[in-house]
Amino acid sequence: MALFRPEDEEKVRELFDAVERTVELVVALGPEETPGHGARDIDFGAETVRVVEELAGLSEKVSHRVGEEAPRYPAVYVRPEGEEVGVRYDGLPWGYELSSIVGAVVEAGRRSSSLRPESLEALGRLDRDLAIDVFVTPT
Repeated sequence: MALFRPEDEEKVRELFDAVERTVELVVALGPEETPGHGARDIDFGAETVRVVEELAGLSEKVSHRVGEEAPRYPAVYVRPEGEEVGVRYDGLPWGYELSSIVGAVVEAGRRSSSLRPESLEALGRLDRDLAIDVFVTPT
């Protein structure tokens, strides 16, 4: 079964047309887990690979591979021009979360930042490296 309806696939292709440099999506898998009581029998790793494969199939500038390990898995590393920049999506990007990984590809594929100049200036004044975690939920 296809990940996107035809009209949604076309919209993602349009978004990916704005990608200016290549973006590699690297899927990190972990040990097989036993689903909890009441959980559907879903192979989260295999589904994450399927999502990433379908996304990569929508643009010549987006590639994918399976490899690496992550503290939480499955995980998808988003790497502009194959470079590790610290952008990682933990979990299976299904449903509403799918737009987050599409947005990450678009942002990573920009040649220049989409932040406002005052935001870049404030970041330039930081005196140490920071790690920022962003949590996405529709509720």
